[in-house]
Amino acid sequence: MSCCNDQRESLRRNASLSGQGRVSSQGGVQHRTTGPMQFEYKGAGQLTVTGPLTGTIYRFSGPGALVLVHAADVPSLVSVPGLRPVL
Repeated sequence: MSCCNDQRESLRRNASLSGQGRVSSQGGVQHRTTGPMQFEYKGAGQLTVTGPLTGTIYRFSGPGALVLVHAADVPSLVSVPGLRPVL
């Protein structure tokens, strides 16, 4: 499917920016990160997400779980339902 490949390529291009930080968007709110960012899980049960750029597996054990996410994976995890960046 080309839609997923296009999104992955866009993320790779954004992650390769040096010195500019990374920008992600959620509901019109922009988040700029230059380092790792903590995410909180607001869903029910458990959640496991694989970072598309680093391949890191992020495990959220339940509601309220906090996990530190690599800067390269932040833009994609912002779009995961039930996850929100802790600012």
